[in-house]
Amino acid sequence: MVAPPGPGADDSKRGFDAAYEELIESERIQTEFAQPEQPEAIELNEPPQWLIDLLAFFGQTGSVWQGFFWIVAGLFAALLLFFFGRFLLRLYADRSSRDGDAAEEDWRPEESAARSLLAEADSLAKDARYAEAAHLLLFRSLEDIENRLPDFLRPALTSRDIARSDTLPDQARRAFAAIAQVVERGVFAARPVDASGWDEARGAYERFALGGSWR
Repeated sequence: MVAPPGPGADDSKRGFDAAYEELIESERIQTEFAQPEQPEAIELNEPPQWLIDLLAFFGQTGSVWQGFFWIVAGLFAALLLFFFGRFLLRLYADRSSRDGDAAEEDWRPEESAARSLLAEADSLAKDARYAEAAHLLLFRSLEDIENRLPDFLRPALTSRDIARSDTLPDQARRAFAAIAQVVERGVFAARPVDASGWDEARGAYERFALGGSWR
């Protein structure tokens, strides 16, 4: 059996309760907390009437404005493509022009050789031997072509075939065509090469070989 608590236990409990009540009433410990202040309610003013009307207008014409937006976006994209395409074309044209100029320079004979050939042909022309002078330019031009394109010239090729060939650079092809035309007129058209014909052939060769810088 458990013995009942003695009188000392009751005294201890009553002492504890008294001390607790004294502590609470002394306000040394805060047992109540202040409630947080509630924020003031914000009053929302109604938007102005013009804004309400504007939003209503856009709401009614939403599909129209959406279509207009895509039209403007499409035009803007087309302009971008146009200017980008022009940039690429200009870039390609400049590169092609540089490549073409380099090819023309490679095909031009040495300046000393070109001047020597023209001096030799001029001496023939001074004696009114215009056909021989034009033939000399044509044969030297054929030699230049053969030196640069050993497999290009064939017996079956005529002067017109050579002049129309895309294998030759543009300026070289035009110069050869002009010289060959003068020679062919003297051979096949029964029209002897005169001073004007010689000047035509000489000018074509000079423009290609020397850029027209020497007469």
